[in-house]
Amino acid sequence: MSMTMIEAINCVVETVREFPMSGTTRPSQQTPADTTSIYARAEDFIGRENMQVQSQGWPENTEPCRRFSPGTNRIALPSNVLRSRASGPDAHRTLVMREEVIGGVGVRSVYDANLRTFAMGTSDVFLDAVVLLDFEDLPRPLQGVIVQAAMMKFQRRHENSQLSDQQLLMEYMQAEAIADRNRVKDDAMSFNLRPMVPQSQQPQQGQ
Repeated sequence: MSMTMIEAINCVVETVREFPMSGTTRPSQQTPADTTSIYARAEDFIGRENMQVQSQGWPENTEPCRRFSPGTNRIALPSNVLRSRASGPDAHRTLVMREEVIGGVGVRSVYDANLRTFAMGTSDVFLDAVVLLDFEDLPRPLQGVIVQAAMMKFQRRHENSQLSDQQLLMEYMQAEAIADRNRVKDDAMSFNLRPMVPQSQQPQQGQ
């Protein structure tokens, strides 16, 4: 089962010997929103690490070869896209994510670095897209990486104990070791690598 945000918050505050929070509503969703307690600060740390860790791109939040269609000669990327690169038929292009100001408003758009333009014409573009998912929708191993990173940084900001930092770093490394990562496809290999018919072995001299 995945971890709830409350469970994650309690893991983080444990690093500075705080008791678990009461209730089942995360600080940011309370009425009025809790923005000052140690639990609210722990939620902020988890939120930042959630964004940072997910932006690396994992099997769970990477959408390979996703089609994006231009609108008025531009491709504006959804707000949940953290990272992208050209793929599929566009893999040879250098398509990056940049902010373009349109009518005084900043819009994150696809930018062709080779041609130095935001203009995409009318053709669809294919990108590998890394998207931001809600923390509670992630599998437990990836949640573990996020929470362990938050625990380590939270302890550093509040107590900065060198002994605790070493212990939390080891726990973080263990969480990293079991998390799944994207793999290179085994079929990315040339055709016709071996003879269809096994070659007969040449007799050795003197036999």
